[in-house]
Amino acid sequence: MPDACCSDCGGEVTANKSPSYRHQVFELPEPKLDITEYQLFHGRCKQCNTVSKGTLPKDTSDGQMGPRLLSYVAVLSGLYHLSVRKIQRLLEDQYGTHFSTGLISEAQGRVSSMLTRYFRW
Repeated sequence: MPDACCSDCGGEVTANKSPSYRHQVFELPEPKLDITEYQLFHGRCKQCNTVSKGTLPKDTSDGQMGPRLLSYVAVLSGLYHLSVRKIQRLLEDQYGTHFSTGLISEAQGRVSSMLTRYFRW
């Protein structure tokens, strides 16, 4: 909104009902990883000595990478042709988290096998 007083004469300024100019600034969001930690406990039956263990929720990824991160690695590899080491470096630079080259390679293999089920050549 403009100043309430005119800069030339000091009179009262009435602003228009709609803007006369728009200024948009585009910015990337701050990248961050959502990390969920599951803590599983176990216990022993006092009567029969059987060990009972906690289980992960059903929708929990069985690997260290969730579905969105797996997809991102697949796109970096398949579409952008980045090597495992370049993907590793990019993830570290973007998110500040180190993933081993073995884990990244495993992620590529997992996505590849998932896609093979849907696209039989």
